[in-house]
Amino acid sequence: MRSLEFFPVQFFAVIMGLSGLTIAYAKAYHFLNFPYWIYLSLLLVDVILFFLIFTFYVLKWVKYPLSVSKEFSHPIKSSFGAAISISFLLISIAMSDFAPPVAVTFWFIGAILHLFFTYKVIKFWILHDKLDVKHINPAWFIPIVGNVLVPVVGVDVCDEVINHFYFSIGIFFWIVLYTIVMYRMIFHLPLGKRLIPTFFILIAPPAVGFISYFRITFGIVDFFDLFLYLIALFILFLLFTMFKQFLKLQFFISWWAYTFPLAAITIATILMDSVYHKWFIKWFAIFLLLLTTIVVVFVSYKTLEAIKHKKICIPEEE
Repeated sequence: MRSLEFFPVQFFAVIMGLSGLTIAYAKAYHFLNFPYWIYLSLLLVDVILFFLIFTFYVLKWVKYPLSVSKEFSHPIKSSFGAAISISFLLISIAMSDFAPPVAVTFWFIGAILHLFFTYKVIKFWILHDKLDVKHINPAWFIPIVGNVLVPVVGVDVCDEVINHFYFSIGIFFWIVLYTIVMYRMIFHLPLGKRLIPTFFILIAPPAVGFISYFRITFGIVDFFDLFLYLIALFILFLLFTMFKQFLKLQFFISWWAYTFPLAAITIATILMDSVYHKWFIKWFAIFLLLLTTIVVVFVSYKTLEAIKHKKICIPEEE
């Protein structure tokens, strides 16, 4: 049976993926001469879905508070709780081209909420009594490294110290968590099939770090920014060499983990092109934009198909 009780917090990854694609097309409009209507159309769909998913999850929280509490105390699902605040931040970035005052409102909600999730998750990790090495996975980056998103709009609305505060948290814990995640992958059992798509999340921290630092420095690409971009690029190419492993997977809602990281490296590449103006960077940016679009469309289709066949919003044991 399906029920609101089993509406997964992972659904906010849908907003992350769609917002990432929307932002990518906003940048493509500015720097690659893509049509503005594509960005506006995606923004409309993105905002409608955000309010729809957010409303369903609030209703779940009101009607089934115990179910929500279990998700937020789960060693794996708890990381996706921060996708709620990240959705606010990404909607803020996506809206900044169209409605800056609305974007600022979303930014304030997202920034405050994400700091709350950051402290909550770190406290959970420190004071836990049920964590195990097998629970470590790339989704752990979401609540902590998501802090680097704050300066993207934050540079226009608050003091630079606040932006550096969020940026520093995200970059510092990216290094810490990357070490932990790599240790788990190398020396322990492989990730379960549901979590294999989260490998793509490894792209997001350096790619988003590049975008955030680009904003903090007002469009300057120095050694540190180039370092972040090239690390993201290396991980992308590494995952391309593993494509056979991803093709074998059956659909899970975790497939949305493919989307936002691809959008992040796409946006970063478009920004690289805006600085260097090299033909190969431009064409690589266009390739990544088309690839991300195809992936988002395909994952959206698979999600709708799963909903139609009642494979979503059901107890996990089923």
